[in-house]
Amino acid sequence: MELPGETQIRWLFRSTARLLAAGAEPVRGLVLPTGDYFPDAFDGTPKAVAALCARIQEHAGLSDIPTEVSIAAPDGTVQKASCGSGACGGGGEGFDTKLDRVRRHPDGSYAIGVGAGEVRNATALTTALTRAISLIFLVESGAIEATLPRDAEATTDLAATLLGFGVLMANGSHIYMKGCSGVQVHSATKMSVEELGLALALFCALHDIPDRVAEKHLETSPREAFDEGAVWIASNRKLVKMLRADPTAIEDDRYSLGEARSWLARALGIGKKKQVTPEEELAQIEKWVQSPKVKKAVDPAKAARLAEIRAFMEENAES
Repeated sequence: MELPGETQIRWLFRSTARLLAAGAEPVRGLVLPTGDYFPDAFDGTPKAVAALCARIQEHAGLSDIPTEVSIAAPDGTVQKASCGSGACGGGGEGFDTKLDRVRRHPDGSYAIGVGAGEVRNATALTTALTRAISLIFLVESGAIEATLPRDAEATTDLAATLLGFGVLMANGSHIYMKGCSGVQVHSATKMSVEELGLALALFCALHDIPDRVAEKHLETSPREAFDEGAVWIASNRKLVKMLRADPTAIEDDRYSLGEARSWLARALGIGKKKQVTPEEELAQIEKWVQSPKVKKAVDPAKAARLAEIRAFMEENAES
């Protein structure tokens, strides 16, 4: 899987700098699709939909904002429910990534619309509700005012990732579904799976979250995109630090993008990106560790690298 192009990467960093300034920080860290974060049983019933919406609001730190979910059925009927306690229902097909599903009432409350087809797919529904709550964050924080209309949907996806929902968003960007014509891939996001994989890797780097924490909860294609993004992010750590230390430089594009390099190349401080298998990389590590030159080395920098490699090998041996 390929990385996004340079234009997309620069947009990602520029938009991240602006969203961080607007307060796009995780309330619950990296939100994972587990019972620890979503203890309410989801069975597709109206009660489950309402509970899911409320839970996402809680994780985003927006529980104090009144919201109402409307579920549209194919026959045009709509049923509504409060995310705090109500009931809702419906049936139908189709995913909708348009942001007009969210409306703000004069009293400050919000109405969220979802399709009945989304209710029958937990991943699609979670993604839809997460995007809706993230748009509410953009409105409430004022960040939407500095967002170009053409970027609103992608910015909502990125905001969701920065609020801690990156794993949910990445999985929602690439949903396999079986139909009469075979298996098809659907997306419930505006950003592509490659872009969200990189955004999730950036989030993990910003908050010192080990890549493996996110990786084991990703589906196949999102995981491949995340792994590719994580290698690139690890090779461009200076840019990650710049988001905090000098966001103006990021917004003004006063930086250069580096190439991705393998873990071994980064650990040794040598080389550019090289496609090697995990087995080849571990063989290179073993060869380097057993080298007589390494054994005789007393240079502090080399000793530090050796310690890092040993820690890496011990960690992977335990996992």
